[in-house]
Amino acid sequence: MNAQRFPLRAPADGARALQLTGSTTLLPRMQRVAEAYMETHAVRVVIDDGCGTARGYKALLDGTTDIAMASGTVPDDLAAAATARGVAFHTTVVTQDAILALVHAANPLATLTLLQLRNIFTGRVANWRALGGQDAPIEVLVGPPTGGVSSSWRRRLLGDDDTFTPLARVLGTNDRLARMAARPFAVTYLPQMTLPTRRVKAVRVDGIAADLAPLAYPLHAPMMLVTLGAPALAAHRFIAYAAAADAHHA
Repeated sequence: MNAQRFPLRAPADGARALQLTGSTTLLPRMQRVAEAYMETHAVRVVIDDGCGTARGYKALLDGTTDIAMASGTVPDDLAAAATARGVAFHTTVVTQDAILALVHAANPLATLTLLQLRNIFTGRVANWRALGGQDAPIEVLVGPPTGGVSSSWRRRLLGDDDTFTPLARVLGTNDRLARMAARPFAVTYLPQMTLPTRRVKAVRVDGIAADLAPLAYPLHAPMMLVTLGAPALAAHRFIAYAAAADAHHA
């Protein structure tokens, strides 16, 4: 895996190493937690630059990481592989992050219902005029299917019976933000942890703003730390620290 590793600061010589990889969404938060953890614990925490939730789960199965960072549930094929080997993923939710529905800043719409969003992302509604907006086609942008946030958005918004419109353009986070800023009739989703540009705005969902009423906001992704089987002592201690740090707004 040709990835950068963070943090660069290491504790005392002889300290044990704990490896993390996975979700790009959770990566910045875990970098901060790891830096703080190493200040007081003789464990070197090595975090691979984010490679995505699915690859984090796979790294656990391959034995190349101690902890996977995940922002969605395990993909079906990796769950089946774990079952075939007689092992199970052990997950700890360290926080929940809102998944924002994003439109261009010039879009006059300020709120959409869950049903309207479902109709947009399935392609049942293809023009903003049907939603009270301008007479223009809706350009749907989605993330890679192996991404944890994409998995959470699809599951919570579409359920098991619907799929994204085949006209949706699949792009990574940075490419989606760039295209959103340049395309006034585009729509996408991103975790709240990913700060959008000023040319992109989050709409309320069913009248609820994620930043004003986070508990009532209906679309979330679990931010998890995962091990293969019960975590070893070093991993258990770090996971407990990370969960407590989030509770104290670390």
